[in-house]
Amino acid sequence: MPDLDHHTFDRLVSAGPRLPWIERWLLDDVWNRQRYEEQSKLQYLKNGEAEVNALEEVISAAAPRVHDELTAPPSLERDLRPFLDEQRPCAAVVFDGLSVRELPALLALAEQSHHSVRQVGVALAAMPAETIDYVDQRLRAGRVAPTQLPSRRELRDGGVVAYYYDNPNQRHQLEADADALLLWSSFPDSTYRDSGARFPQHFEQLHTILETAWVNTVQQVPAGRQVLVTSDHGYVYFGAGLSFPRSNAELRPLNRYLRGERFRRLSDGDEPPPDHPDLAVYRDRDIAVLRGRVQTHPPGPSSAGLYKHGGLSLMEMLTPWLVLEA
Repeated sequence: MPDLDHHTFDRLVSAGPRLPWIERWLLDDVWNRQRYEEQSKLQYLKNGEAEVNALEEVISAAAPRVHDELTAPPSLERDLRPFLDEQRPCAAVVFDGLSVRELPALLALAEQSHHSVRQVGVALAAMPAETIDYVDQRLRAGRVAPTQLPSRRELRDGGVVAYYYDNPNQRHQLEADADALLLWSSFPDSTYRDSGARFPQHFEQLHTILETAWVNTVQQVPAGRQVLVTSDHGYVYFGAGLSFPRSNAELRPLNRYLRGERFRRLSDGDEPPPDHPDLAVYRDRDIAVLRGRVQTHPPGPSSAGLYKHGGLSLMEMLTPWLVLEA
């Protein structure tokens, strides 16, 4: 267990919700704009992930109830569909796979594009931290891929006009009279499928493209609207020393059961999940999911990627929530 101060430990084991304190710690102490601007991108990534890893080791050992808070229903103030329904005229831009660590970059882009910041915080991903589950649970649009959102009746009948961007350079002509606009970008999630995601430099390269995606989405929203910038899930970075120390014997049952993923859906007649301290089983949701920053070692190409999602860690489950106004 890392050597953290008593104040941090007391916060984690105290009664009541811990996520509000964790949110402020992440935004003010770890992923803050001063660090982002003063450090190199790789230093910012590795130093921040090391601090989050240390905190999550304490959570796993002494405050496992934090994991239950990560799976709780989101507040109405940080839920995508209520925002689209209640803050009209409005727009929401979802950058698929964007993490809390990218919030300083979003704030810098907001400043450059003359957007005033109304709210900065974090929201909750769905359980598991997968895109289709987010579309179902947060958009109430069914278990469909984002490519199908423009044609979904659940959105159109509710006055939400949706657009899908399959690359950062794509631009749509938006309906200026629509009450609520939803702009879903496949960036940066699409970049994590490239071979570059095997290296930490992927984080640097992501930021060179983010401005293009911002210009073609956020900056195209008609004036006079609140604009929410958020994400469906984050990515945890598994650089050297940035995961829980586990022996091969401890990981073997997880490698076999999860088959290279960070979660597994339960189904009738399937093999039961192993009784393992690093595996949370939610039978009411038919899901088994890894707790914290446990890095399994599956065979095949998927083992080479340093960026993962789908599990129950802070960096996967907490997503950026940024409300702007032009």
